[in-house]
Amino acid sequence: MKRTSTLAVTTALLASSAPLGLLTVGAGTAHAAGRTYFVSPGGNDGNPGTSAGAPFRTIQKAADSARPGDTVSIMNGTYSERSKGSNVLTVTRSGRPGAPITFTAHPGHNPVIHPVKAWNGISVYGASYIAIKNLEIKGNNAALTLAGAERDSDKSDPTYNTNCLTVERDRATGAVSHHVEVSGNKVHHCAGGGISAISSDHVDITSNHVYSNGWYTVYGTSGISILTPRDVGAADPRTYKIRITGNRVHDNETKVKWERCRCYSDGNGIIIDTLKGDAGKPAYRGRTLVADNLSYDNGGSGIHSYKSQHVDIVHNTAYKNGRSTRMKSYANIFAHDSTDVRLLNNIAYGRPGQATNSKSRNVDVTYDYNVYFGGKAPEVKGPNDIVADPKFADPGTGAEAGFRLGKGSPAIGSATPFAAVTTGLAEARRAGGAPDRGAFSFTTEGDDAAPEASEPSAESASPTPRSTTAAEPSGESDAGTSPAAEAPVGTDDDADSGLKPNGASEPLAETGGSDPTLPLGIAAAVLGIGGGLLFAARRKRSRH
Repeated sequence: MKRTSTLAVTTALLASSAPLGLLTVGAGTAHAAGRTYFVSPGGNDGNPGTSAGAPFRTIQKAADSARPGDTVSIMNGTYSERSKGSNVLTVTRSGRPGAPITFTAHPGHNPVIHPVKAWNGISVYGASYIAIKNLEIKGNNAALTLAGAERDSDKSDPTYNTNCLTVERDRATGAVSHHVEVSGNKVHHCAGGGISAISSDHVDITSNHVYSNGWYTVYGTSGISILTPRDVGAADPRTYKIRITGNRVHDNETKVKWERCRCYSDGNGIIIDTLKGDAGKPAYRGRTLVADNLSYDNGGSGIHSYKSQHVDIVHNTAYKNGRSTRMKSYANIFAHDSTDVRLLNNIAYGRPGQATNSKSRNVDVTYDYNVYFGGKAPEVKGPNDIVADPKFADPGTGAEAGFRLGKGSPAIGSATPFAAVTTGLAEARRAGGAPDRGAFSFTTEGDDAAPEASEPSAESASPTPRSTTAAEPSGESDAGTSPAAEAPVGTDDDADSGLKPNGASEPLAETGGSDPTLPLGIAAAVLGIGGGLLFAARRKRSRH
């Protein structure tokens, strides 16, 4: 299996079974009142920018003027980079707790960020307390061809390597971007990656539509990727610090060989990449939540954890990923070379002959309450996993495919409660009794299908807040919470290597061994286990 190796050169680029329950400060903290700056292609950067009648011309001018609590309101029009190799927008100014700097579409408007020969449409570069909301970032794939990319792509040229949106540290100062919200955006047709967070922390990627990215770059990119995050402040594997929730991700694929190995790699829907530490980078100690996402018809995996730890992949739907014929097929939802990862309540609908999941080099990795269909028999199967047709009412590969559950679906009412994920993709609340497996949940008694998810509009507000505490699948969490951000509740003494949801007598299936004397049941060494997928040696991204 492959990991993302992220973005281009100068791209201006729950756990063990312990009860969990901690307060996490997320990116979407309430905004303090601030000034609004307006931007329009018909404006002038010499204007004051503080009224719709006298807007700035460039988003960059507004970004360089904004202070904590301010909003940049972007009006109709198309915004491209000023020169080849620059970004359309580079965010270097930070907000502060309770007063982020917000970049959003002006009410009723649909501005388009259109990088043509930029490294990034938007780069959050060493900045913190930033929100990017309700924007469209549209790359230049329509003007490019695969033949041209195979002939002319070069790692030092942004033409075929443009990323849509990157959150990253400032490589000159080392400043780490943190507390960044990316929500409600349409991100598509970039030759490079869709949405990536690299060496960052406290990132929420929520309710975005991410598609048709990664086609032409010489780097292995994906739709949504988290790569080598860096802990900012206190960190505990019982506290969510990174959340990827409620996204629709499809048609992302690598079509050009990665320049370093001259092989095809990645093109995943969502990848959590190298959180255990690699090549001198420190291990990430916070927890990551991947929930309520639709990931389908991508070239690589739908969703997977690669060389990562402290990850929960819960209530997602993945359909016919691994479509690329250029490389060995990836499974839909799985973990590889990972520790303390839980994969629960997902639906994974595979292609014929495709791997279903993986136990390769995993330790303390739990699979259970998932529905598998298509592909090979699972390498590892939890006592409550089901191999059966989920009976989608409206599957497909297009932008509007809904993946509602049809009458008689084995996914209906058969999941295990998971307190940290309380709503489904269409914001239907998972309330009472056993919830449904997959990304959708039902709200009306007797209904056979959940409402279809709609694409976030420019006017849509932030998604309904979900619980930000990591919790046991049984739906129980520690009763106490700390008023201090990220202060742990409970101790490692609560750890138990055999997770028993809903009072069941059998533990969930786990791959690898665990030592219950260690915090969170993590073994002292990661052992190679079982066959599984063949994995290429991975690499860090070369960058300017």
